[in-house]
Amino acid sequence: MLERGERVALIGANGAGKSTLLRAIMGLLPITAGEIEVDGITLSKRTASEVRKRVGIVFQNPDDQLFMASVRDDVAFGPRNMGLSDEEVDCRVDSALERLGAIRLKERISDRLSVGEKRVVGVASILSMSPGTILLDEPSSSLDPRSRRTLIEMLGSLPQAILVATHDLDMAKRLCPRTIVLRQGTLCAEGATDEIISDEGALEQYGL
Repeated sequence: MLERGERVALIGANGAGKSTLLRAIMGLLPITAGEIEVDGITLSKRTASEVRKRVGIVFQNPDDQLFMASVRDDVAFGPRNMGLSDEEVDCRVDSALERLGAIRLKERISDRLSVGEKRVVGVASILSMSPGTILLDEPSSSLDPRSRRTLIEMLGSLPQAILVATHDLDMAKRLCPRTIVLRQGTLCAEGATDEIISDEGALEQYGL
């Protein structure tokens, strides 16, 4: 269970099922066992659109997130599809970019951004839809040290609940008080991040 405003790391070896779980939460993959509930709504084909209003996902590859001509249009895409007025869309675009300290990127061409800038814009494109929960898939991959540090600080400042699938154990420690460990699609450990990451024997067992 993810509480309001909580930040949780989801760790595990390659193939553990981290990305699969994030996509299942969004209704992008079928659920073969159990159920997923978001704000009291049980995920199904009928409720998937309502769940997606409450949860947003930032994909591992930012080029999968950004496909419009400009940053403005990428961040505006979600609010426009929510049927909001042009005035409200513009307000949400500015608010999301300002919140992340990225308003300077507003008129830039998305394809010409650095990987770090694309990650920030990807988060902004989700923030503009005002979800209560944000899912992130390996957000620190391919980032230089400065961009990685900036991203961690930025995510730590957000009020939304955050679930981060990552191999970056240092990021998990700095950002997330709680950690969940997956192995072959099964939850095999959960608890305080410091305790889980400091247990070298367990990490070795989990393939980390």
